[in-house]
Amino acid sequence: MNRLDNEEARKLTDKLKLFAQPQRFMILTLLLDGALAVSDIETRTGIGQPTLSQQIGTLRRAGIIAARRDSRSMYYSFTNDLEKETVRILLGLLRGQIEPPSELRASSGPAKEKLSQRRETVESPGGAFFARVVRHGHDIS
Repeated sequence: MNRLDNEEARKLTDKLKLFAQPQRFMILTLLLDGALAVSDIETRTGIGQPTLSQQIGTLRRAGIIAARRDSRSMYYSFTNDLEKETVRILLGLLRGQIEPPSELRASSGPAKEKLSQRRETVESPGGAFFARVVRHGHDIS
């Protein structure tokens, strides 16, 4: 893969920040199944109307989702298939549901060791979440 220059790195990290907000990511994953009315998004996510409007506005301004009015309801969907597939792939990667590249499917060596690692989420007493890397059932963090 090619190296990034400063401008491209900034643009890509700005886009990643859009996905890194839990409420926005919840909205986007719901839209993977198709367009939804704002009332349906509110019901399914539990995000209150003022916050939901703010998050939807951010996603619209970024060009990830678009609105369509149907009678008295606003429906939201991805602006294009590329945006939709980006979210689908990102979700699959983060959930560990996407097949790793062939070089990581090697039968032995460091690549196989990478595959045998998994991450667990651990909640601290203060409410923060941390990732813990576990290898063969042993905590290595």
